[in-house]
Amino acid sequence: MPIIDGGRNRANIARSEALLEESVANYRHSVLTAFAEVEDNLAGLRILGAQAQANEEALTSARRAAELANKVYQAGSAGYLELLDAQRDLMAIERTAVQLRGNRATTTIALIRSLGGGWQSQ
Repeated sequence: MPIIDGGRNRANIARSEALLEESVANYRHSVLTAFAEVEDNLAGLRILGAQAQANEEALTSARRAAELANKVYQAGSAGYLELLDAQRDLMAIERTAVQLRGNRATTTIALIRSLGGGWQSQ
């Protein structure tokens, strides 16, 4: 063993401690990022669920309005344009419902991935 190493051993120890601190910081960053992703996806699912519930209420109302518009048209009390407007509104709300279901599915998959889950092909 050399008696005089010029501070090489202390420098190696300091370098090792710095690498350890860097590794710990990277790990903490990874963990915090994972928690943030899970929280974001859970919040997204909660928001999309509330939107879906509101959309279901609007869909029920739009269906009822389209039925009434059809009955009024069949009775001859309203024009075809009113019937088309009611049906167009119904279709727009149904399209929104389909988009919400797709967004919920996408967010659910993102949540599963952020929790570390996945699918294996068999």
